[in-house]
Amino acid sequence: MRDIALALFIFGMLPYILMRPYIGLLVWSWLGYMNPNRLCYGFAINFPWVQVVAIVTLVSLVFSKDSKRIPASSITVLLAVFFAWTTLTTLFAVETASAWQWWEQFGKILIMVWVTLMLVRDRQRMHFLIWVIVISLGFYGLKGGIFTLLTGGSHHVYGPAGSFIGDNNDLAQALCMALPLMRYLHLQSQSRRLRIAMVLSMILTGIAILGTYSRGGLITLAVVSGILFLKSRGRIGVVALAAILGMIAYQFMPSKWTERMDTLHHADQTDSAQSRIQSWEFAVNVALHRPLVGGGFNIYQNTEMWRRYGPEGATPRAIHSIYFRALGEQGFPGLALFMALLIASWKSCGRVRKYAIGLLDLKWAYDLASMMQVSLVAFMIAGLATTSAYFDLSYQLMAICALLPYIIENKLVKSIDHQLAQPRT
Repeated sequence: MRDIALALFIFGMLPYILMRPYIGLLVWSWLGYMNPNRLCYGFAINFPWVQVVAIVTLVSLVFSKDSKRIPASSITVLLAVFFAWTTLTTLFAVETASAWQWWEQFGKILIMVWVTLMLVRDRQRMHFLIWVIVISLGFYGLKGGIFTLLTGGSHHVYGPAGSFIGDNNDLAQALCMALPLMRYLHLQSQSRRLRIAMVLSMILTGIAILGTYSRGGLITLAVVSGILFLKSRGRIGVVALAAILGMIAYQFMPSKWTERMDTLHHADQTDSAQSRIQSWEFAVNVALHRPLVGGGFNIYQNTEMWRRYGPEGATPRAIHSIYFRALGEQGFPGLALFMALLIASWKSCGRVRKYAIGLLDLKWAYDLASMMQVSLVAFMIAGLATTSAYFDLSYQLMAICALLPYIIENKLVKSIDHQLAQPRT
C-alpha cells in the first residue's frame, strides 16, 4: 500500500514539476532527505524516484522562463572547482570503477545544488525549502524520539537503510544539523500552535539523537546547544531545551547508554576509536604518497592499498572523518578546497548577520544566517568521526549560504526602485 501511495504521489506531482521546476527541487529534497521509498516494502524501495524527479526538474528548468543565472560568489566558484578537482582525482583513482560511481553520485548531488542556486531567488522560496528539509529529517527526529521514550532508550535509533543517514552516527549528525533549522522556523513562526509544535519537535529530535547511542552525536548536540545559546534570540528557551535533554540523558536513558557515553573519557582505549584512528593514519599515508590527487573516491576499499599504507594489523574500513576522507581521496588540494567551502559558507552568513542586525525587515535573514552557521558547525563537529564528506544536505546548505546575500541585495534594490518610483510631494 505504501508503494502505491508513493508512486501515485510522485507521478501525480510530475505535471506540476513540468510547469514549475521549483516544485521539482522541493520534491527532490524531500526524497533525498526523508528517503520515503526506504519505508516501503515492495517495488518502490529500489525504484529510482530521485532520478526521475531530477530529470523532469531539469527538463522543466530548460523550458522555464525563470532566470537561470547563478549568483557569483566564492562559494559557487569553489563548488565548481571542487567538482572539477574530484573529476581529476577520479581519472587517477586506484579503485577506478567504484570511484567513477561515487563521482557520478556526487555529480548528481551538485547538479541539484546548482538548480537550488538558480531557483531559490527570494525569501519565500528559501523558507519553503527550509520547511522541506526540516519535515524530511524531522520525521526521523519525531519517530526516533518517540521510539526512545517508549522503549526506555534500550534500543538504538537508526535511519532508513541504504541511505546517507542509515548509520546511527550519520543520522545523529543529520539531526544535529536539522535542529538549528527547526529553531529558525520556531523564531519566524507567527502561530502559537506552530511554535509549540516546533519546540516539541526539537525536544524529540534531541531525544532521538541520544537514542542513536552515537558518542559523536552527543558531543555535537552539546556543542550545538552552546552555539544556539550564543547565536539565537530568546536564549532562555535554548537553556530550557538543553536542561530537558540533559535531564533525560542522565535520568531516563538506561545504564548501557551511560556506560557507552562514559567511554568518551578514555576513547583512545576503545576498539571503535582505535579503528577510526587507523583509518585516519591510512588516509594520511595515502595522501603523503599521492599528495596531489590522493587515492580517489573509495580508496579505502582497496585491500592492497591498506596493506601498503595502513597501520600494521589494521582491518580495512571506511575513513571515519570527513576531513581525513577528503584528504585520502582527493589529496591535499582537495582537502584545502573542502575546507575553503566550509569557511566561505561561514563567512557568507557572517556578512549577512553583520548587515541585517537590528533591521526589522531583515530579522528573518539574521536568524537564518545564524542558524545556518550552527548547522555548519554541527556538520563539522560530527564529521570528525563520520564518513559523510559528500552528504547532500551539507552542499545544499552551502548553496543557501551563497544565496542569502544575493536575496538581501535583490530586496534592497527593489526597495530603492520602489522609493524612486513614488511621486514626489
